[in-house]
Amino acid sequence: MLLYITLPAQVVHTKNFDRFTNYKIDDWITYAPATHITSIDVGDEFVYFGTPAGGILRYNVYEKEWEFPYTTSSGLRSNQILDVVYSYEDNVQEGWESRVVYALTDKGIDIYDPAFDYWSPAYIKNMPPNRRAAEEEVREFRNDPNLNFPNFYRPMNSELPNFFAQRNYLFRPPNEILDEENRVFYLTGARVVDFHQRLWIGTNGLGVASSDINDLTLNLHLQSITNISPHDVYYDGAENKLWIGGHSTKRIPAGIVCWDMKNNTWQKFEAPFYTGLYSDKVNAIAGNDHFIFFGTNYGLVRYTKKDGNWTTYTKGDQLESDEILDLEWFGDTLFIATAEGFNWTEPPHNRIVRPGDRKLNNTTIYRLSISDSLVYMASRNGIYTFDLENKKVSFLNTGSAILDINLTAIQVNQGGDIWTAGQKGIINYSKAEDKWQSFPDIVRYIHGKINDIQFTKRRVWFATDDGLLKYEPRKDYWYLYTTEDGLPSNKVFRVDPDGKNLWLSTAAGMTIFRWKRKGRTE
Repeated sequence: MLLYITLPAQVVHTKNFDRFTNYKIDDWITYAPATHITSIDVGDEFVYFGTPAGGILRYNVYEKEWEFPYTTSSGLRSNQILDVVYSYEDNVQEGWESRVVYALTDKGIDIYDPAFDYWSPAYIKNMPPNRRAAEEEVREFRNDPNLNFPNFYRPMNSELPNFFAQRNYLFRPPNEILDEENRVFYLTGARVVDFHQRLWIGTNGLGVASSDINDLTLNLHLQSITNISPHDVYYDGAENKLWIGGHSTKRIPAGIVCWDMKNNTWQKFEAPFYTGLYSDKVNAIAGNDHFIFFGTNYGLVRYTKKDGNWTTYTKGDQLESDEILDLEWFGDTLFIATAEGFNWTEPPHNRIVRPGDRKLNNTTIYRLSISDSLVYMASRNGIYTFDLENKKVSFLNTGSAILDINLTAIQVNQGGDIWTAGQKGIINYSKAEDKWQSFPDIVRYIHGKINDIQFTKRRVWFATDDGLLKYEPRKDYWYLYTTEDGLPSNKVFRVDPDGKNLWLSTAAGMTIFRWKRKGRTE
């Protein structure tokens, strides 16, 4: 007997506490596009780099390593940084403090106080000045061209040497850099010499450039995702690399990004500059020991880890549609959700298999989940299953002809419970009780799509167009995390659990949320 229950009105809680006292600065860490550098300043420990969309990058001059950036997730009011200054002196009249960082954003001036380890509005009218080189040292340098730039000096383009750019790049005086695709980028006006005689220079698309004054080699440091809205991430544990894909924000460079977490380096892969990479507009990513697969708007892209080659499979290779919406592994078989049905590929993953059962032909499959011998599919018409043994497609009746249409997310946990969501709300099937229950009042709080569902212990997580929604079934407690908590954008495309952390793909960056921390209350 099929039981179906509609639960009473749900109450979704949102932030009603002081963010500073509830979250530590690294509870939310966001990596947003930071390829353009607007300003640079040198502090006692860090060099700070302002960006128009990625907050403030930080380089530790003593440890010689990049640390996580400061963004709206850290307390900044905006990731659009117009100027960044490390203040060395107090000024009572202006209200400036010493040994703090000031950031001029499009929403006002913010201050970072190391004693409190957080950002807050500064409530001052003007930014303090950057520290400058001593006038006597500047005069000596200008009188003797053989001398190096003095510390804290900000050289003009005409004073820059003829740098030797790193491999695949060419510096063309006075301020141009050609990348490996012969695109021309420019040095920005942001530049300064630190107290270790390293010159830091901003670029308008290649991230940070730096050069040791004594050897004149110009190194480029991409330390962020490219200009994309991330839609999915995949962690390759064997190589300790994180792959990030998404949709372009219409600025260059865009493309797929690989973050080598061991060496803390970032590499971009842009279509069509790589043979076999037809599209870098990514909706989903999956991988195994040999390959990384990307579901794009123009086919299934396969990256071979051994030789670095790219291959794209399209409708001409038996895909139901070139628009790939989701990817899911079952053993060595990769299932593929498309805008017009589903496919799969088996080892050695060099051909696409079409289902013999054509019930889902021309049906949009938004998400996949696999449990035991069934593939569950969220579609515009409801839930379908594909039996892995007899290769048959079946419609799964939830008991509600209204709620189970236009389903955009589905997930099955280890106990066999099913969670799915669509434009009319959230539906859950309890295997232990053999009943369906619905949460239709969720639409009072979630007005857009629910894009993804994932589980952690005693919690269900929903990536939505209105934030990150959490449900604790034992307490019947709902909480909606938004930009007020630390999200860079309320539009969340994917949730990827990783122990005490969640990796969130959002419209404004990739965010790591430490969801489990002792002592936190909501």
